[in-house]
This record gives sequence, C-alpha cells and structure tokens, in this order.
Amino acid sequence: MLMALCLTLGCSRPQKRSFVVVNKALAMGDSTIYGLVCDGSNDSIVVFLPDPYDGSDPDTLDILEASSLHQVFGNLRIGDKVALKRNAADSTKADVVIVTQDLMGQWCYKVKPVLRRRAGMSSYEHLPDSVKQLLEEEREFGINLKVDSVAFSIGMRPRATVDEESPVEYPPVKRYRKWYISNGHLMLMQANTDSLGNTIPVAVDTVDLVRLDPDTLVLRFSDGEHSYYRKKEEAEKSS
Repeated sequence: MLMALCLTLGCSRPQKRSFVVVNKALAMGDSTIYGLVCDGSNDSIVVFLPDPYDGSDPDTLDILEASSLHQVFGNLRIGDKVALKRNAADSTKADVVIVTQDLMGQWCYKVKPVLRRRAGMSSYEHLPDSVKQLLEEEREFGINLKVDSVAFSIGMRPRATVDEESPVEYPPVKRYRKWYISNGHLMLMQANTDSLGNTIPVAVDTVDLVRLDPDTLVLRFSDGEHSYYRKKEEAEKSS
C-alpha cells in the first residue's frame, strides 16, 4: 500500500514544508529522518513519504551536494526505506542519504590466522608443514544486518569449540546484536547475553559508510577501513 502511495503521490508536485520526526532517537540528538522513496527521486532530489506513514504528502530534500560528495549510499528505488540526515543550516537539504534496504544483508570478509605466542615457536621457515597449512586456512567473518535493527556477528564460535591447544588463532570477534542509523553514521551495538537470556549492552561502535554497492560495503571504524563482500543467502546457494 505504501509503495502504491509513493507512486501515486510522487507524481504530484511535492510540497515544501517543515518535516520533523519526533522519536526517542531525535530526543537524544539524532536528526535522522526515515522515509520511503517515491517517484521523482534522482541524483539531485529525494522524494519520500515519512516512515511510519502519518497520512501526509511526500516531502522533498535536495541531495545534489550529498551526491557530489559521495554521501548517497545505495540506489534510490521506489518503495525502499531510506535514512536521511537533514542539513542543520538548510532544512531543504540532506547531508547523508542511506538506503537501508541496500545496507541490510550478510557482509563478510576472510581472515587468516596468526601464530599463538608461545615458547618454541620460531620463524615461518622453520615451522612444521602442518602449522604452515593451518596458517593458510581462511575463515569467514562479518556482520549480518537484519530487519528491526537486529544484527549478528558472522564467524563467532562457541567457547567450547575453540581449540586452545591449536598453534594458531583468529582475531577476536565483537558480538554485535543491534544496528541503527544516527546522524548519518552506522551504529553497531555490542552486547552479551546473561544467564536468563537477556541482552546486556556493552558498547556501541560509531561507523562511517564509505561505499555501498550491491556486492561491496566499505566501513570506516576507529581502527581504519574494512571492506566486505555480500554473502549470498543459503537458499540461493542450494538452488
């Protein structure tokens, strides 16, 4: 129904008006606007209905400068969900545009292990062939961004399955459980689970989007940029 509204209302001339979303995130200083992309959106403007829909007409924001600065992430398709950071000085402009529909999915990268620090380990040339082989075994790590702000870390293994006697080890994986957009940033919440199954927030990583293509995602963390590839769903693999 909302997609039909985007098509129908998007054909009319959008009205310029003040558009304010009142929610908990905004009360905490988050200026993110959420909407559904409507007909008429292009590289210069984004036409959208507020999400959740409140019965109002489509709104329009100028994204020409954001496009020139490569701050439009994803492809604007009618009916897709979008997160917008409105310009603080000019309410008719958006500084950052993120098509959250394109952001969701399984994003992965591959990692090789390193030698554990223990006595008796010498240089690579003097290692047994079995250990050299272990050092070449790549493992898939990453994040799974799902609907309703749910996130899962890819590559985590239960503590019981970790071989502490192995001569190699993989880098630790952060346990992400939630994701959301705040002021043009991707926020990844780390959390643990207590004995009762409750999620206990530990920390939140503030991440910048650098690139978002259909099969490539580049994120800038505090320790540098990380590149990911989109992992196909298991159902697609088996087909």
